[in-house]
Amino acid sequence: MDFVCKDFHTALNSLSQVIGVSEDEIISVLKHNWDKQYEAYDRAFSQSNLFEEEIVDDFGEYILQIGFPQVKITSIRPAVHWFHGSRAINPKEYSKYGILPLSDMYPKIKQMVDGIASKLNFHPKECVSDNQKRSRWFAEMKLNDVINHGGPFAVLMYEAASTPEKFGNHSYIDEPEIISNYAYMTYDKGAELILKEFKRVSKPIIVEFIEPCNSDLTPLRILITTVIQYLYGTIHNKEEISCGSTCFSNKGKSIPPELIVKIHRI
Repeated sequence: MDFVCKDFHTALNSLSQVIGVSEDEIISVLKHNWDKQYEAYDRAFSQSNLFEEEIVDDFGEYILQIGFPQVKITSIRPAVHWFHGSRAINPKEYSKYGILPLSDMYPKIKQMVDGIASKLNFHPKECVSDNQKRSRWFAEMKLNDVINHGGPFAVLMYEAASTPEKFGNHSYIDEPEIISNYAYMTYDKGAELILKEFKRVSKPIIVEFIEPCNSDLTPLRILITTVIQYLYGTIHNKEEISCGSTCFSNKGKSIPPELIVKIHRI
């Protein structure tokens, strides 16, 4: 069974299969206005003596427990699809090399940015400005913390990568942070034109892949409550949906090319 959240219909179908509830019943439950009920619940328990782990402080979890009390989460995990947003000059490389972690990508990023800078007649500058120092700090922090920043990263909802503003996310298909960090720390104000040229020659993409088998996966229950929040927000036409941050990290290990399902060009 595949768990795919490419759009409303695939997310609804995936949720239906995993929790064993029909699509029509899921929509019926989610059409209910759970916001006011949840706010009352939240106020009732905010002053309680319960331990923090005993209080349901996640909206999707609240709907799962109250709206679908018959659901029992099994230990059988589906093949979960994740979506990695980026920009690439040659998207086909993902099919050949897979998705690389930051440690492997950084030398390629430096070579690419330096190449663009050379064509624009920009030369590396001594790191003295506040902007350069801040960018260098961010770059070094990410490179030195493989567990939290090594990646590769991906999000569960395709729309969280393709329209990140709707989910309150950074747009990696517009400007990957590490590319911006290196450009500013090395070329200071010249980075603006370098990044503009990078966007001109690159293409926004979303790489869809199936998660590798390892012991440190996002719990299935969190995936389920994430989809519930997404479907609920979509049904009620919410301007911003607060479930886009549910993400995957391979913690410094690459995603092999055989796990890549498709390279979506935006």
